[in-house]
Order: sequence, then C-alpha cells, then structure tokens
Amino acid sequence: MKPFRQYITERLAIEDNPNAYTPPATSGARSRADIAYERRQARLYGGVMARVAAKALAKSQAQHRTQSAREPFPWDDKGYKMKPGWWHPTKQWFVFSGDYHVTQIVKNPRAFGISTAELNGGLLKEAENLVSRRVNWYDSEGTPQAHTAESVRDSILKTDIDLAYEVQRVAYMKGWLKVYSGTATRAPSLEGINGDSIRAALREISETGGDFKTVVVERVGLNRGLPQFNRYNPNEWRTVS
Repeated sequence: MKPFRQYITERLAIEDNPNAYTPPATSGARSRADIAYERRQARLYGGVMARVAAKALAKSQAQHRTQSAREPFPWDDKGYKMKPGWWHPTKQWFVFSGDYHVTQIVKNPRAFGISTAELNGGLLKEAENLVSRRVNWYDSEGTPQAHTAESVRDSILKTDIDLAYEVQRVAYMKGWLKVYSGTATRAPSLEGINGDSIRAALREISETGGDFKTVVVERVGLNRGLPQFNRYNPNEWRTVS
C-alpha cells in the first residue's frame, strides 16, 4: 500500500501535467498486503481472460468442424456449367435451376434462417421502393394495383421479379452469398455483404475448387446503390477485408 504523502504527491503531479508524469520507480521490499492483492487480481482477471479466450477458441473450432463435415460446394464442376446457388459458411449450401436467387428466399425462408417477420419486413420495404420509383403493377386482369408485401411476394414466386434488394439483403446480413455459375476453367462469382463469409468462400475455393486464379466478388452495400466489384485470387483469401 502507498503512504498517504506519496499518493497525494503523485496525484498532484498528474493533475499538473498528466502526459509528462512518470511514476517513480518502486524501491524496497513490497509488503505482504501488496503481494496478496496482486495474486488475487491475477487469479480473478487471469481466469476471466482465460475463459473468454477458451470460449472464442471453442466457437472457432466448432465453426471449422461444421464447415469441414459437409461436402464442399461444387466450385469445379468437371467442365460442365454449374448451377447457380446460395452458400453460407456454416449452414447447408444448395444449388437450383429454373428460377432466381430471390425466389429461393421467398419459397423457403427457413433454409436461410429467416423468420416470417424478417421476410415480411423485406417484402414491405421492396414494395415501398417500387412505389417510390412509380413502378406500375397490374393484376391478372390488367387492373393497376398498389404495391404491397403480398404483391411483391406473388411477383417473386411467379418470377416476374428477378432481383429484390430488400429481400436479398435479409439473407446477405445473415452471411449468405449468391453464387453465379462458372465452369471448370472459369470460377463462379460471389455476391454478398459479409466479409467473413466472402473470405470463407474464397478459402473453400482455394482448397477444393480447382486452380482458379481469379474470383469476381460483388460486395453489395448496406443500402441501395452501386455495388463494388473486386477480383481476388482465392489463395489470398486472408488478405480480403
């Protein structure tokens, strides 16, 4: 424990010029009280930091085991044009044919971990955007109708709408990436928001997807606007921000 006079002297020095003050070197033997206090602090905070580090390590290992346990995405499809799909670092990826990426979200939101409320929110925002842009919508009899969440849902399911940013954004924010088709010589392209997902996909491509030199990545913004296009060497996935 510090004597009262030393404590006051140090506090006044700090008040006068905190940037220039350097505490005097401790001299002499420490008291038993000081040693006991330091040991208690080390046990307390050392244990807390160890638990935090162990928890973070366990989470990282669990994600790696989940990703390693499943089959990799068919990035290299033996020379045949591969189908488009959706990819996620830990959830089951899938490919499809016959409709669009956004159609998959509306058809089966559970596969994306999207709740009904989240999907309806995205559909409503998409409807509001169509209204603001004065995009006309007509029913089966040719009568003009107001855009609603339900009208957008129906249009997506009928494949009248192939892109719906607000609906896709719900999936992007959960780590999902669009995968556009490629071949054994031309790598597929990726589209999404989450940087961790993009790095993980590039890593999987580098390990299992053939000798691709370049993968095109479309980084979608958090709001509507021009996306950013980048070309990455999959083997340099660690450098992707």
